[in-house]
Amino acid sequence: MELTIIVPVYNVEEFLVECLESIYKVSDIDYEVILVNDGSKDDSLNILKKYKELYPTKTKIIDKENGGLSSARNIGIKEAKGEYLAFVDSDDVIDPKGFEEFFKEGQRLDLDVMVGNMRYFSENKIGEPLFRSQEIKDFTVSKGTKFFLTLFQGSKCFREEVVDDIYKREFICENKLYFHDNLIHEDSYFTPMVYLKAKRIKYIDIAFYYYRQRNGSIMSVVNDKSIESLEKICYMLLSEFSKTDEYGREALSKLLPSFYKVILYRYINSGKDYKEKLKNYRDIFKEVRAVKNKNLEEIFIYFAPTVANFCRKIIGKEIGNTQKIPKF
Repeated sequence: MELTIIVPVYNVEEFLVECLESIYKVSDIDYEVILVNDGSKDDSLNILKKYKELYPTKTKIIDKENGGLSSARNIGIKEAKGEYLAFVDSDDVIDPKGFEEFFKEGQRLDLDVMVGNMRYFSENKIGEPLFRSQEIKDFTVSKGTKFFLTLFQGSKCFREEVVDDIYKREFICENKLYFHDNLIHEDSYFTPMVYLKAKRIKYIDIAFYYYRQRNGSIMSVVNDKSIESLEKICYMLLSEFSKTDEYGREALSKLLPSFYKVILYRYINSGKDYKEKLKNYRDIFKEVRAVKNKNLEEIFIYFAPTVANFCRKIIGKEIGNTQKIPKF
C-alpha cells in the first residue's frame, strides 16, 4: 500500500462530511484512511461509520477515549500500513487532484519528507497559496538541516503545520518521530525534529491543502497551557542544538529566540512578572549564539523587552493572548 491518510476527529460534525468527501475523491493512489474518533460527543462517529460502509476496503475506524490530537495521530501512525503517511485535520479539505500530483512527485523522488503548501479558507473566501521564497522553490533534494536553514533565508517561510506535508513511514518510525502528548501546538516541535532528522527532503510547489479559519478552534486559543507548551518545546529543541550539524544549529539559533520571544511578549502584555522569562530568553539567546543572526528586534528584546513590546504595539503587531485569524 502506497499511503495512509490519518484523520483525527473530535466534535466536528459540521465540517466532517466536506473533509471526508475531499479525501475519498483521491483515486490514483493505493491508499487507506484511518479515522480516529477521539471521544467525540456529537454525531461525528456516526458519520465515520457511514463512510466505512461506503468505502469498507479503504477505511479503518479507531474509536478511543479523548486524549487529544497527538494521541490520535500517534495511534494512526502505529496502525498504518502505507509506505507514506499524510495527516488531514477533520475540519479542513484537500484538493484531490493536487494531492495526487504532489504525492506522485514526492514518491518519484523517493523523499523522506514531501513539503507542500496550503491556502487558508473560510465560508466566504479562499486565499492564495501561502508565501514560499524563491530559495525554497529552487531547493533541490537534500538533507533536512539544509532545508531547515533555507527556510529562514526568506521572511515568513518557516511553517510548522504537518498537514501539507507527507512523510515516509519508515523514516518516522525509525527516528521515533511521534507527536508529544500534553503539548498544545505539537507541530511546533514535530516539524523542526523532522527537519533535523530527514536525509531526503524537498518542497513541491503545489497548494493542495485548504486550511479552514474559524473562531473557537484550538489554534485560536491562547492560555497558560499554550504558553507552557511553547516553553517546553523551546527547551526540548534546545537539547538538540549540540547534537545536530552546523546547518541545524544555525536554523535553531534563528528559531528558538523567535519562539521564546512570543512567551516573553505574552507575559508582558498580560501584566505578569516577566523577569524569569527574560532571564530564560537571554540564556537561550546566548546558548544558541543568536547575536550572529543580527536580528535587531531580538537583540533589542535582550536589552529592553518592554520598549520592544511598545514598538510592536505602535506598528499594530502586538503579540497578546488572543491568536489572531490571519488575513487572507
